[in-house]
Amino acid sequence: MTNYDKQDRKLKKLIKELDDALARAESAEAGRIKLYRILDGIMHETRRLNAEVANSCEEVSKCISNNNYAQAGQRADDAFYMSGLISSRLTFADFEINPDSLSRQVRYSAGLYRKFDKARQILFRAASRRGIEIQLHGPSRNEIDVMPAFELVPFVLIDNAVKYSPDGQIITIEVQDNPMPGIRVQATVQSIGPMVTPDELCKLCLRGYRGQLATQSSIPGEGIGLYLAETLVRLVNGSLQIRSSSNSMYGVGGVDYSEFEALVNFR
Repeated sequence: MTNYDKQDRKLKKLIKELDDALARAESAEAGRIKLYRILDGIMHETRRLNAEVANSCEEVSKCISNNNYAQAGQRADDAFYMSGLISSRLTFADFEINPDSLSRQVRYSAGLYRKFDKARQILFRAASRRGIEIQLHGPSRNEIDVMPAFELVPFVLIDNAVKYSPDGQIITIEVQDNPMPGIRVQATVQSIGPMVTPDELCKLCLRGYRGQLATQSSIPGEGIGLYLAETLVRLVNGSLQIRSSSNSMYGVGGVDYSEFEALVNFR
């Protein structure tokens, strides 16, 4: 073997080692970016939920001061529910880091109508401050198998509807048993929101994605809510479908608004 052959083999070995090192560095950087996105999402959502817990606790104190113990109990229940949502949000973050983690969650049977009703009650005050009415129609008696983290789904869908609705609007939630062949129970959340093009609809459940008009509006958002809801619905063998009308109803601040609908189906 000539010196040239030895040098050539040594060079190829060094190139391979360098390529392997670069691949490991790129993988580590991708992991760092993913972890940062997850932590950023946790902080954003947890701050929001924690603020709601603090508000409920403050109302408990006011109710007790006014000897309104029945309402104090209701507000305490709200705080307990919101603290549970924080736990569910942390559980979902654990799932993003370790996809096998949710398999450890105990499944249980629950009524979809009651889940949406509780979320509606929690968001009632925030909606009322903007003159938004949340209507819930049912009832539904069919139960589905869910995990504790599923509590986030109704809250996120209604919260999204409230957030993107102009003031004074009506949000309609309808939970139906057997609405069509093959569907045991369906929940529909109808509201008004920034228009979404057909090309954007299929991307709305991607992590971090927001429609162009939603981004142009003054409404803050991280593009996490629908991603979170779609993932949790899918994990309990359901499906989430998003619809947006192509007909503009009116414009607000240069942003066209149209009918928006989120459908949760369980077979």
